[in-house]
Amino acid sequence: MHVDLNAFFVRCEEIKNPSLEGKAVAIGSEGRGGIVSTCSYSARKYGISSGMPMFQAKKLCPFLKIIHEDFHFYELMSNEFYSYCKQFTSQISIVSIDECYLDITKEMSHIINLNLFLNNFQKGLFSKLKLKCSIGVGPTLFLAKMGSDLKKPMGISIIQKTDVSRLLYPRDVSTYFGIGKKSIPRLYDAKIYTIGDLANLVFNEPEKAKQMFGKRYYSFIEELKGESSSL
Repeated sequence: MHVDLNAFFVRCEEIKNPSLEGKAVAIGSEGRGGIVSTCSYSARKYGISSGMPMFQAKKLCPFLKIIHEDFHFYELMSNEFYSYCKQFTSQISIVSIDECYLDITKEMSHIINLNLFLNNFQKGLFSKLKLKCSIGVGPTLFLAKMGSDLKKPMGISIIQKTDVSRLLYPRDVSTYFGIGKKSIPRLYDAKIYTIGDLANLVFNEPEKAKQMFGKRYYSFIEELKGESSSL
């Protein structure tokens, strides 16, 4: 189970100041070297994204609300988030300040309705801490992570091994977890536009794939078969 807090820094600021909700907000600093750390979903509609120079973000959205980072408060909220998660399982792997994996294998024997369990987890987090999250569940870390990225914000996705081709193959290859931004143009040049295109190359043209990806080829096989590592 991968839990990803939605626009976490922005959400923390909304908790402190509810009037920010629904508005175009960017977290970062102004000035010549200012960079967007993260932004609200409303700001993303204007093309603003993490890592963008703040002056460029302001050009895209002149009424953008810019807020300087309050890392102390973010850390406090993050710790509260992880304390909440530990109510459900002791098997937790923290990835960053706003995301983690939970191994709920043992808990599954007591969960009658998985969708209800996940909905209650999500609603409970919001009720207790006012934090919003997307959740992905799968038999591997990779599929759980891909699941949490499928629907944002406040999405829930369950990906079984048999769901990989239906849910993941149509998606742009740039959404494949673990493929860096610098690799995307090279994949597009090779006419690999979707995850399905990548799977077709890996499974049907192994020699070409090995030459193109090296050792990464073997990781692709495991991930796309739903047989990569778990906690």
